[in-house]
Amino acid sequence: MVRRIVTIDNDDGKSFALADNYLDNPLIDPARLGFKRQRIWMTRTTPCSIDLLSFIDLQKEILYPPKDGSVIHIYTFPPDDIWLRTIQSSDVRSYFESINAVDASLYSLGLHPYYQKTESLDLCVVLKGEVTLILDTTEVNLSAGDSIVQKASAHAWANRSSNDCIIAISSHDGKIN
Repeated sequence: MVRRIVTIDNDDGKSFALADNYLDNPLIDPARLGFKRQRIWMTRTTPCSIDLLSFIDLQKEILYPPKDGSVIHIYTFPPDDIWLRTIQSSDVRSYFESINAVDASLYSLGLHPYYQKTESLDLCVVLKGEVTLILDTTEVNLSAGDSIVQKASAHAWANRSSNDCIIAISSHDGKIN
């Protein structure tokens, strides 16, 4: 479970923890045993307004950030060996449907079942483990502490290790000129 602390200033201008709780409602993908995606926060505009906690907790699951907004998730990627041999195109489609992003899937290219492209700026940090970032022309091996700036590039995350990999991804609405 992911712990989320939300801070704010009180009426006297003093900061305090408005919320401190463990989020226990991750999105799972039945086709990838061990996969979890936990939304931490979402904004609707940039600059953002300070929203109530209920705003993000009641929103539907999304891959894309809201228009002019952002969303941050913590992902747990299980080893590919657990699920890769049994995955079907219908499984991948079901996952992308669950996050309202069927159009992001590039499954047909055959590079990785979860190959995708979004029109967003994604700021990523590997928190734990190892993962391979698959791109159209190369692969990049990453480990804990590595950071990635994805500028609307097609990609997939392949966990070729024997342990889970945890990545924080903050996605920001973007525009390809």
